[in-house]
Amino acid sequence: MLKVKRPFGFLITLLIPVLFVACGYQPMSRMYDLPGLKGGEPLPLYMPIWNNNTNEFGLESEVYNTVANWLQGSEYILLKKKGAEAKYILNGTIRSIDLSSSLGTVRLTVSYSLQDAVNGKTIWPETRYIFSKSYLITADALSTNSERQKALNEISDDLGEKIYVRFLNTMVELRKKQAATQTEPREETSPEKTGSE
Repeated sequence: MLKVKRPFGFLITLLIPVLFVACGYQPMSRMYDLPGLKGGEPLPLYMPIWNNNTNEFGLESEVYNTVANWLQGSEYILLKKKGAEAKYILNGTIRSIDLSSSLGTVRLTVSYSLQDAVNGKTIWPETRYIFSKSYLITADALSTNSERQKALNEISDDLGEKIYVRFLNTMVELRKKQAATQTEPREETSPEKTGSE
């Protein structure tokens, strides 16, 4: 009787989805579980398209989409399309980008700030951050460009994760402060006595 042998790779292909489910695989942004935000309404956040001070056309869209993907992947955040619908506003600017072919490094400088849309107070003052990644330089120009783009994609992803984690941690701290304020004991004042005893 003829036996048909299935390749080992075929079995691996079948097992991968099962292993992911068994291990509780989930998108990266959902792996951050913060009990301090459990049970509350999603935080309404508005992020306009980032300002782009470089000559790299479309870079602002790439950065914006990557950061938005991180934020939208969270059960704690509700990304709004209009600032009037949000409680928090996140503004970002791409300051500069260095694509040094000779050094094989991508260097991206950005700044961003977070504002309370209700009272207008600044929660994160605008601060500059520098992200850099190395990439492989090859004899083929197309291959080198592809490696450079991969490095830029990784930088955008690192930026998105950094903003995402910082935003959630900030919201946890704000809730702790609000809870502490609400539970502070109030001093009881005795009614003033009138007349003579």
